[in-house]
Amino acid sequence: MAPVVLDDKSASESPRSDSPVHGLSSVVKDITLGRYVFERLLNCGSKTIFGVPGDFNLPLLEYLYEEELVQNGLQWVGTCNELNAAYAADGYSRYTSKIGCVITTFGVGELSALNGISGAFAEDVKVLHIVGVSPTKFRKNDKFRSHNVHHLVPDLDGDKEPNHEVYFDMIKDRVSCSSAFLHDVESAPEKIDKVIADIYKYSKPGYIFIPADFADEMVSNKNLVETPVIDLPYVIENTTSKDATKKAGDKILQWLYESKTPSVFSDALVGRFNLNKDIRELINKVDMWNFTTAMAKSSLDEHHPKHLGVYKGAETGKEMQSIVEMSDLILHFGPCKNEINFGYYTFRYNDNARVVELSKDKITFFETKANGSVEVQEANFAAVLKYMNENLDVSKISTAYPSVSRTREHIEFGEDDEISQQSLKRIVENFYNPGDVLVVETGSFQFNLINMKFAPEMKYMTQTFYLSIGMALPAALGVGCGMRDYPRSHIINQSAVPADYVPKLILCEGDGAAQMTIQEFASYIRYKIPMNILLFNNNGYTIERAILGPTRSYNDIAPVKWTALLNAFGDFENKFSETVTVSKNKEIIEVLNEWKKEKVPSKIKLAEVMLPVMDIPSELDAMLVNGKPK
Repeated sequence: MAPVVLDDKSASESPRSDSPVHGLSSVVKDITLGRYVFERLLNCGSKTIFGVPGDFNLPLLEYLYEEELVQNGLQWVGTCNELNAAYAADGYSRYTSKIGCVITTFGVGELSALNGISGAFAEDVKVLHIVGVSPTKFRKNDKFRSHNVHHLVPDLDGDKEPNHEVYFDMIKDRVSCSSAFLHDVESAPEKIDKVIADIYKYSKPGYIFIPADFADEMVSNKNLVETPVIDLPYVIENTTSKDATKKAGDKILQWLYESKTPSVFSDALVGRFNLNKDIRELINKVDMWNFTTAMAKSSLDEHHPKHLGVYKGAETGKEMQSIVEMSDLILHFGPCKNEINFGYYTFRYNDNARVVELSKDKITFFETKANGSVEVQEANFAAVLKYMNENLDVSKISTAYPSVSRTREHIEFGEDDEISQQSLKRIVENFYNPGDVLVVETGSFQFNLINMKFAPEMKYMTQTFYLSIGMALPAALGVGCGMRDYPRSHIINQSAVPADYVPKLILCEGDGAAQMTIQEFASYIRYKIPMNILLFNNNGYTIERAILGPTRSYNDIAPVKWTALLNAFGDFENKFSETVTVSKNKEIIEVLNEWKKEKVPSKIKLAEVMLPVMDIPSELDAMLVNGKPK
């Protein structure tokens, strides 16, 4: 796919403050492929590049340090291993809604990153994986074609020529929405641009395999001049049918005008396509009931008078189900259908309800009573939502909602009591400031967040479906880099967050998960990423103990002195970190109250929070009950 050329008006429009860098190439000329790669990454919004050096990617990495690119914000963040780099790129994308980029080397590096890329694929996160591969002579020169090069998996029987694209074959059409192995330099710019555009189009990871000898080769920068920016708005504009957008938008608006109790469901793709502002605009114009799924918590304003919380089907109880069943119209934006997000597929609607599912490539209309559906293809929900906001006639809205309220769980705890998952629900909830950014690890505490009320303009990120333990710790590194590259970009209503307040990055991590990726504490120190860390020590895999084997040794972990690790991982003089261990409610309240007062975070502050081994949130218990095989 050759890139679509923007017209003069589109190319010259003033970008938003968080728009990608562009305009570095203004005159058509030949530049090195290495320069092309990093200029394009800057243009698509990726300012921080994560990865690990290896002999086959070193020639490419050299171009990271070109003065003009560095001046425009390009930065390399070297992680402790490739898996963590992939997790960090995932976190960067979740925060910025742009592409997170990871660079690894042939075989040993790229395969180490594969689990992180798979998680991004499963949860629709925009990650670009660039792999430095063996030089072209091993594929094109008969003299070298039979050579087994280091990092390569040889053929099974050992007699055939090695396949230098074996890893490309592994990922193509499996954990990648778009992948390109660069066989010739001339077509490289078009292939690179296509992968980047596809990542934005599908919100899935993409791969580019670059031979080690290509970085210094010359290519035309024509695409950079003619299409200076490839970002989300550009891709949606150039891949969406205007007729389909109008057809779907008009039908939804008509159903909305005919509805008395419409509801909006915000799901994971809303954040992935950077639509939090747009969906809130629609909710405010109509003043309608609104819910999030588990994967989209924090995408809506939880202080809106008609916000009714997270819906997970039967897991969220009969009270919530009965409210949802009062809706005669469900507008489900960006649905991600899986057992965790859909409460083991227990979503249930009114027998007479109309349901509209708005996704990235089609809009589907269901009439429950008629038991049928109609699809509008080539309609991206971002374009349809924009169309709805522009064409909504508020005078035609005639909602008549019944009076409803959700019962808030009553929680009592003594300040001298031991900390528990139950007491944490209220203690941690009161710790947040408006605008804070929260990253939570897979584990028991994750389920406490479902019914926790966030402060205004908070952003919350966790791996809800793929659930790879250890992901959050390096992902927080990526989030911190994203917050540095695009400060306060997650805040929709800037007036809700004091101008002199720098939002805190908060990581909630479990001891079992932390041991998987603990090396990145060194990167927190190295790259000076301030954050608040709650390290929950319940002596092993409590979430697994709750499923099976509460006393089995397979759910045990080695004891670790968590409060000493930041010192061991680089803060040798304890200038950039503070640590403490707490076991009583009054102790954690005191610590969090002090953290809350800080207006400009300047250190890593870690609290090791001691918890009972078998203490789990009620929400986790509800999930385990609903998730048992019938």
